Amino acid sequence: KKKSTGVSGAPSRVENAKIGLIQFCLSAPKTDIENNVVVSEYAAMDRILREERKYILKLCKKIKDAGCNVLLVQKSILRDATNDLSLHFLAKMKIMVI
Repeated sequence: KKKSTGVSGAPSRVENAKIGLIQFCLSAPKTDIENNVVVSEYAAMDRILREERKYILKLCKKIKDAGCNVLLVQKSILRDATNDLSLHFLAKMKIMVI
């Protein structure tokens, strides 16, 4: 039996579900495994975090705009399929994530 993510504020039961299935990660794009990004300035780090937040929010809004209220996420073997920020946004949009 699959369980919902259990994020605070996220629905744990949905009536008249409109189910969406995604096969991509709800997190910011990563560099290749062999590459690292080194950030030495606070302003640059802040800009990266803002861009990541904007990217994830845009993905979540597209899911919401599609009419989805239950989201099935296929797991990735390379990295986490979701992150805390995407789960937070989806919970605020009342979308259950499994």
